[in-house]
Amino acid sequence: MAGARRFTLSASATAEVDFAGAGKEMAGGRAGICALAAFLVAGAGCGWFDFDVDLAKQSFALDFGQQTGVMPTVACDASGGACSAAMSFTFDASSTAGAPSDVDVSVACDQGSQLCYAQASARASQTVAVLQDDSFSSKVGRNTLSLVKLADIAYTIPSNTLTFDIPHVDVYAGPAGSTRETDPGVALVGTTQPIMAGVTSSDAQHLIVDDNSPARPVIEHAVENKQDFVFIVVASPRLDAGMAVPAGAIQIDIAPKLKIGL
Repeated sequence: MAGARRFTLSASATAEVDFAGAGKEMAGGRAGICALAAFLVAGAGCGWFDFDVDLAKQSFALDFGQQTGVMPTVACDASGGACSAAMSFTFDASSTAGAPSDVDVSVACDQGSQLCYAQASARASQTVAVLQDDSFSSKVGRNTLSLVKLADIAYTIPSNTLTFDIPHVDVYAGPAGSTRETDPGVALVGTTQPIMAGVTSSDAQHLIVDDNSPARPVIEHAVENKQDFVFIVVASPRLDAGMAVPAGAIQIDIAPKLKIGL
Protein backbone atom coordinates (compact mmCIF):
# COMPACT_ATOMS: atom_id res chain seq x y z
CA MET A 1 0.00 0.00 0.00
CA ALA A 2 1.65 3.24 -1.16
CA GLY A 3 2.47 5.69 1.61
CA ALA A 4 1.50 3.23 4.31
CA ARG A 5 3.35 2.88 7.56
CA ARG A 6 3.47 -0.52 9.20
CA PHE A 7 3.12 -0.86 12.98
CA THR A 8 4.13 -4.26 14.36
CA LEU A 9 2.08 -4.92 17.51
CA SER A 10 3.29 -8.42 18.23
CA ALA A 11 5.05 -11.30 16.55
CA SER A 12 1.76 -12.40 15.02
CA ALA A 13 -0.14 -9.18 14.31
CA THR A 14 0.57 -6.15 12.16
CA ALA A 15 -1.60 -3.09 11.54
CA GLU A 16 -1.24 -0.91 8.46
CA VAL A 17 -2.42 2.70 8.39
CA ASP A 18 -2.47 4.77 5.18
CA PHE A 19 -1.05 8.23 5.71
CA ALA A 20 -0.73 9.05 1.99
CA GLY A 21 -2.18 12.46 1.22
CA ALA A 22 -2.84 15.24 3.66
CA GLY A 23 -6.59 14.65 3.47
CA LYS A 24 -6.19 11.10 4.71
CA GLU A 25 -3.69 11.75 7.47
CA MET A 26 -6.13 12.34 10.31
CA ALA A 27 -8.42 9.51 9.22
CA GLY A 28 -5.43 7.20 9.03
CA GLY A 29 -4.37 8.23 12.53
CA ARG A 30 -7.81 7.45 13.89
CA ALA A 31 -7.76 4.10 12.11
CA GLY A 32 -4.41 3.30 13.68
CA ILE A 33 -5.71 4.14 17.15
CA CYS A 34 -8.83 2.06 16.58
CA ALA A 35 -6.76 -0.85 15.29
CA LEU A 36 -4.53 -0.69 18.34
CA ALA A 37 -7.51 -0.46 20.71
CA ALA A 38 -9.20 -3.41 19.03
CA PHE A 39 -5.96 -5.36 19.24
CA LEU A 40 -5.58 -4.68 22.94
CA VAL A 41 -9.19 -5.65 23.68
CA ALA A 42 -8.77 -8.86 21.74
CA GLY A 43 -5.56 -9.53 23.62
CA ALA A 44 -7.32 -9.11 26.96
CA GLY A 45 -10.03 -11.52 25.83
CA CYS A 46 -7.42 -14.09 24.87
CA GLY A 47 -5.81 -13.95 28.30
CA TRP A 48 -2.63 -12.06 27.40
CA PHE A 49 -2.97 -9.98 30.57
CA ASP A 50 -3.77 -12.90 32.87
CA PHE A 51 -1.34 -14.04 35.54
CA ASP A 52 -1.22 -16.65 38.31
CA VAL A 53 -1.12 -15.89 42.01
CA ASP A 54 -0.08 -18.59 44.50
CA LEU A 55 -1.83 -17.80 47.78
CA ALA A 56 -0.30 -18.88 51.08
CA LYS A 57 -0.66 -22.55 51.97
CA GLN A 58 -3.31 -23.34 54.57
CA SER A 59 -2.91 -26.25 57.02
CA PHE A 60 -5.90 -28.00 58.62
CA ALA A 61 -5.81 -30.63 61.38
CA LEU A 62 -8.84 -32.83 62.05
CA ASP A 63 -8.31 -34.57 65.40
CA PHE A 64 -10.63 -37.35 66.57
CA GLY A 65 -8.81 -38.01 69.85
CA GLN A 66 -7.20 -41.17 71.18
CA GLN A 67 -10.05 -43.62 71.79
CA THR A 68 -9.49 -47.33 71.13
CA GLY A 69 -11.73 -50.28 70.41
CA VAL A 70 -14.58 -50.92 68.00
CA MET A 71 -18.08 -49.60 67.61
CA PRO A 72 -20.44 -51.64 69.80
CA THR A 73 -23.15 -53.75 68.24
CA VAL A 74 -26.36 -52.39 69.72
CA ALA A 75 -29.82 -53.41 68.56
CA CYS A 76 -32.25 -50.53 68.19
CA ASP A 77 -35.64 -49.43 66.97
CA ALA A 78 -37.00 -46.30 65.34
CA SER A 79 -36.82 -44.31 68.55
CA GLY A 80 -33.02 -44.58 68.69
CA GLY A 81 -33.06 -44.38 72.48
CA ALA A 82 -30.89 -47.46 72.87
CA CYS A 83 -28.16 -45.84 70.72
CA SER A 84 -27.90 -42.71 72.84
CA ALA A 85 -27.66 -44.79 75.99
CA ALA A 86 -24.99 -47.14 74.63
CA MET A 87 -22.64 -44.76 72.79
CA SER A 88 -20.72 -41.74 74.00
CA PHE A 89 -17.53 -40.13 72.72
CA THR A 90 -15.07 -37.55 74.04
CA PHE A 91 -12.55 -35.85 71.74
CA ASP A 92 -9.40 -33.95 72.61
CA ALA A 93 -8.02 -31.95 69.68
CA SER A 94 -5.39 -30.09 71.70
CA SER A 95 -2.48 -32.25 70.58
CA THR A 96 -2.46 -31.36 66.88
CA ALA A 97 -0.89 -28.41 65.11
CA GLY A 98 -2.58 -26.28 62.49
CA ALA A 99 -6.14 -25.01 62.59
CA PRO A 100 -7.89 -26.65 65.57
CA SER A 101 -10.82 -28.87 64.68
CA ASP A 102 -14.35 -29.00 66.00
CA VAL A 103 -15.54 -32.61 66.29
CA ASP A 104 -18.97 -33.91 67.16
CA VAL A 105 -20.74 -37.25 66.85
CA SER A 106 -24.40 -38.09 66.56
CA VAL A 107 -25.86 -41.57 66.93
CA ALA A 108 -28.91 -43.05 65.28
CA CYS A 109 -30.60 -46.32 64.40
CA ASP A 110 -30.16 -47.86 60.94
CA GLN A 111 -33.65 -49.01 60.05
CA GLY A 112 -32.36 -51.60 57.62
CA SER A 113 -30.00 -53.45 59.96
CA GLN A 114 -31.78 -52.44 63.19
CA LEU A 115 -28.33 -51.59 64.60
CA CYS A 116 -26.95 -48.34 65.97
CA TYR A 117 -24.40 -46.33 64.03
CA ALA A 118 -22.45 -43.14 64.69
CA GLN A 119 -22.09 -40.17 62.35
CA ALA A 120 -18.86 -38.32 63.14
CA SER A 121 -18.18 -34.82 61.85
CA ALA A 122 -14.92 -32.89 62.12
CA ARG A 123 -14.30 -29.44 60.66
CA ALA A 124 -11.60 -26.79 60.72
CA SER A 125 -11.43 -23.33 59.17
CA GLN A 126 -8.63 -21.00 58.11
CA THR A 127 -8.77 -17.37 56.98
CA VAL A 128 -7.07 -16.33 53.74
CA ALA A 129 -5.82 -12.77 54.34
CA VAL A 130 -5.77 -11.58 50.73
CA LEU A 131 -4.03 -8.23 51.11
CA GLN A 132 -1.50 -9.67 53.57
CA ASP A 133 -0.58 -12.51 51.22
CA ASP A 134 2.92 -11.77 49.83
CA SER A 135 2.28 -13.32 46.41
CA PHE A 136 -1.00 -11.48 45.92
CA SER A 137 0.39 -8.14 47.10
CA SER A 138 3.53 -8.32 44.97
CA LYS A 139 1.70 -9.15 41.75
CA VAL A 140 -1.48 -7.16 42.19
CA GLY A 141 -0.76 -4.49 44.79
CA ARG A 142 -3.74 -2.19 44.92
CA ASN A 143 -4.58 -2.27 41.21
CA THR A 144 -8.13 -2.79 40.08
CA LEU A 145 -8.98 -6.39 39.25
CA SER A 146 -11.46 -7.35 36.58
CA LEU A 147 -12.11 -10.97 37.46
CA VAL A 148 -10.83 -14.20 38.95
CA LYS A 149 -10.91 -16.60 36.04
CA LEU A 150 -9.97 -19.86 37.75
CA ALA A 151 -8.91 -21.27 41.09
CA ASP A 152 -6.84 -24.44 41.42
CA ILE A 153 -6.92 -25.81 44.97
CA ALA A 154 -4.09 -28.31 45.39
CA TYR A 155 -4.14 -30.50 48.49
CA THR A 156 -1.75 -32.95 50.12
CA ILE A 157 -1.96 -35.13 53.23
CA PRO A 158 1.39 -34.94 55.07
CA SER A 159 0.18 -36.65 58.26
CA ASN A 160 -2.49 -39.28 58.94
CA THR A 161 -2.92 -41.38 62.09
CA LEU A 162 -6.64 -42.07 61.64
CA THR A 163 -7.87 -45.50 62.67
CA PHE A 164 -10.71 -45.47 60.13
CA ASP A 165 -11.28 -44.65 56.47
CA ILE A 166 -12.82 -41.36 55.32
CA PRO A 167 -14.91 -41.60 52.14
CA HIS A 168 -14.02 -37.98 51.32
CA VAL A 169 -13.30 -34.57 52.78
CA ASP A 170 -15.40 -31.62 51.66
CA VAL A 171 -13.68 -28.26 51.11
CA TYR A 172 -15.76 -25.08 51.34
CA ALA A 173 -15.12 -21.36 50.85
CA GLY A 174 -17.01 -18.62 52.65
CA PRO A 175 -16.93 -15.01 53.79
CA ALA A 176 -14.57 -13.95 56.57
CA GLY A 177 -15.81 -15.12 59.96
CA SER A 178 -17.43 -18.32 58.68
CA THR A 179 -16.68 -21.44 60.73
CA ARG A 180 -19.20 -24.03 59.49
CA GLU A 181 -20.35 -25.21 56.10
CA THR A 182 -23.91 -24.18 57.00
CA ASP A 183 -23.00 -20.52 57.63
CA PRO A 184 -24.49 -17.91 55.25
CA GLY A 185 -22.55 -17.43 52.03
CA VAL A 186 -20.49 -20.62 52.34
CA ALA A 187 -20.25 -22.73 49.17
CA LEU A 188 -18.69 -26.06 48.24
CA VAL A 189 -15.30 -25.89 46.52
CA GLY A 190 -15.00 -29.63 45.93
CA THR A 191 -14.56 -33.09 47.40
CA THR A 192 -11.34 -35.04 47.89
CA GLN A 193 -10.67 -38.61 46.91
CA PRO A 194 -11.27 -41.31 49.58
CA ILE A 195 -8.66 -41.25 52.36
CA MET A 196 -7.63 -44.57 53.86
CA ALA A 197 -6.66 -44.96 57.52
CA GLY A 198 -3.01 -44.05 58.09
CA VAL A 199 -2.27 -43.23 54.43
CA THR A 200 -0.45 -40.01 53.60
CA SER A 201 0.11 -38.35 50.23
CA SER A 202 2.77 -35.89 49.08
CA ASP A 203 1.55 -35.87 45.47
CA ALA A 204 -0.84 -32.95 45.14
CA GLN A 205 -4.41 -33.64 44.08
CA HIS A 206 -6.48 -30.81 42.63
CA LEU A 207 -9.89 -29.27 43.11
CA ILE A 208 -10.73 -26.87 40.26
CA VAL A 209 -13.00 -23.89 40.81
CA ASP A 210 -14.32 -22.95 37.36
CA ASP A 211 -17.35 -21.12 35.97
CA ASN A 212 -19.70 -23.87 37.15
CA SER A 213 -18.43 -24.08 40.73
CA PRO A 214 -20.73 -22.70 43.45
CA ALA A 215 -17.61 -21.43 45.26
CA ARG A 216 -16.40 -19.26 42.40
CA PRO A 217 -18.57 -16.19 43.25
CA VAL A 218 -17.40 -16.42 46.88
CA ILE A 219 -13.70 -16.42 46.02
CA GLU A 220 -14.09 -13.97 43.14
CA HIS A 221 -15.98 -11.42 45.24
CA ALA A 222 -13.42 -11.61 48.05
CA VAL A 223 -10.36 -11.29 45.81
CA GLU A 224 -11.75 -8.57 43.54
CA ASN A 225 -12.72 -6.52 46.60
CA LYS A 226 -9.47 -7.46 48.36
CA GLN A 227 -11.32 -8.92 51.34
CA ASP A 228 -10.44 -11.91 53.50
CA PHE A 229 -12.24 -15.18 52.93
CA VAL A 230 -12.26 -18.57 54.65
CA PHE A 231 -11.58 -22.17 53.68
CA ILE A 232 -13.42 -24.82 55.71
CA VAL A 233 -12.64 -28.55 55.54
CA VAL A 234 -15.18 -31.09 56.77
CA ALA A 235 -14.89 -34.87 57.24
CA SER A 236 -18.11 -36.74 58.06
CA PRO A 237 -17.52 -40.49 58.17
CA ARG A 238 -20.26 -42.92 59.17
CA LEU A 239 -19.20 -45.57 61.67
CA ASP A 240 -21.22 -48.77 61.74
CA ALA A 241 -21.23 -51.56 64.30
CA GLY A 242 -17.93 -53.42 64.42
CA MET A 243 -15.86 -50.63 62.87
CA ALA A 244 -12.97 -48.98 64.72
CA VAL A 245 -14.09 -46.11 66.92
CA PRO A 246 -13.08 -42.72 65.46
CA ALA A 247 -9.56 -41.92 66.64
CA GLY A 248 -6.37 -40.34 65.38
CA ALA A 249 -5.73 -37.15 63.43
CA ILE A 250 -5.18 -36.07 59.85
CA GLN A 251 -3.47 -32.99 58.46
CA ILE A 252 -4.62 -31.59 55.12
CA ASP A 253 -2.59 -28.85 53.44
CA ILE A 254 -4.29 -26.67 50.85
CA ALA A 255 -2.37 -24.50 48.35
CA PRO A 256 -4.67 -22.20 46.33
CA LYS A 257 -3.57 -20.84 42.94
CA LEU A 258 -5.66 -18.11 41.26
CA LYS A 259 -5.68 -17.04 37.62
CA ILE A 260 -6.45 -13.32 37.60
CA GLY A 261 -7.17 -10.86 34.80
CA LEU A 262 -6.52 -7.15 35.15
